[in-house]
Amino acid sequence: MLKGDFGGLERRSHNFLLVCRHWFEVASSTPELWSFWGNTIRDWVRRYPRSGVAPLDLVLRGTTDDDDYFDATPSEVLQDRASRDGIRTIHLRSADPDLLNYIICSLTSEREGIQPNSTESIILQNQSGFPPEVRVSDFFARYRFPKLRRLELTSCTISSWDHLKSRTSILTNLTLMPDSSSSTPTTSQLLSILASNPTLRKIHLSRSAVPNDGGDSSFQVPLHHLKDLRLSGNPQHVVRLLHRLDHPRMDTLHLSLDYNAMDISQTIGPYLGDYIRRRGKSQGGLGLSLSKIHPLKFRVGDVDGIDDPVTPPPINWFLKIDIPLSHFRDALGEVSSNLIAHVPWEELVDFRSEGNLIAMGNVYARFKNLRALSFNGISLAAVFPKSGRNKKIPLSLQRISLDRLSLDDRDWNPLVAFLSYRASAGNRLHTLKISTSSRADPETVKGIRAVVRKFSFSGS
Repeated sequence: MLKGDFGGLERRSHNFLLVCRHWFEVASSTPELWSFWGNTIRDWVRRYPRSGVAPLDLVLRGTTDDDDYFDATPSEVLQDRASRDGIRTIHLRSADPDLLNYIICSLTSEREGIQPNSTESIILQNQSGFPPEVRVSDFFARYRFPKLRRLELTSCTISSWDHLKSRTSILTNLTLMPDSSSSTPTTSQLLSILASNPTLRKIHLSRSAVPNDGGDSSFQVPLHHLKDLRLSGNPQHVVRLLHRLDHPRMDTLHLSLDYNAMDISQTIGPYLGDYIRRRGKSQGGLGLSLSKIHPLKFRVGDVDGIDDPVTPPPINWFLKIDIPLSHFRDALGEVSSNLIAHVPWEELVDFRSEGNLIAMGNVYARFKNLRALSFNGISLAAVFPKSGRNKKIPLSLQRISLDRLSLDDRDWNPLVAFLSYRASAGNRLHTLKISTSSRADPETVKGIRAVVRKFSFSGS
């Protein structure tokens, strides 16, 4: 069994070959068992002679020394499989763009090019970080992919984005992560690609689009199946694209923004308020996550999934915004306040934050139906108000997660006071999770255990 997009075979999955000579001969002559050659060139060279006509899952998790094992024979086999419409998935990842280009050339040979009627998934990832880039234009300039449902391109060059929009029609997953603005589609080109694939459920775009003035700016692309939308780049470009998408219901909107803080505040905030009003009240509530990015560490396409440190209550929609940390540090609190000011107070049930981005008193005062709070890299004093002010924290709150808790002062009084108030009100927390950023000393561990034991949580 194949594990993951670039994984190998399950351990000992071919042990049946060792049972006896008869089993070995039967297995060797059964092509359906060899539809996966492994995920390295060494594996390919060793296993391709046994493969037959079964649809091939072509997977490469390449290393820089793999090209030493790639000779003319497997290249010819690839050409043959491609020409006979015998490839189901093409998942190639390597830090050697020359190796990737060599494999792609084998699949798109002028002599026997790929017949793509059976291809369902294409993932091409150039991990070198340096030119030459992987050139995949031949895939889409010459062929249509009628069954392609998943397409992911990372640091790959498309010479004409117009080719891409006319070669696919039933995509459900689309990921485009170019490495420079020179290989980024314009807004009109990107919208054309999305419009030609109305079945899209998940879209991940870095450097969302290069704006252009062409086309009807009032036209919206209907994406009624969309569940997960992740965009990164200049906030103005992101919002311009968002306004052109008709996506009435989603589970996740994830924005990674690489511009200055004030620009985020002025562009994203009004859009969020307008979109939330248009989409209607969420049945299960709304989740909001605010986190920070250091510009020096931000990578194009770094739009990882939302961490889930505690089991959250059922929510209908989750919004995640990554805010860049720069010399605008002092403005981050204002930006965060501006963003949450556009969220209807009755909808927010799950709030997550990284560091002291915002005064929690403002959150407690605005959102009365909070059921879960999750924090990364924060102090106890920043989460819990001073003694006597615990009534400000909504009684609806049931789950708290404090990941990489800052323990500079080891003062447990704010937490103890809050939990004592909740206990006296007959309203205990369901879950309290605490982790520190490094190995905690015995005194800290003792303090954490004492708090958990005293208030008898069902989760800890």
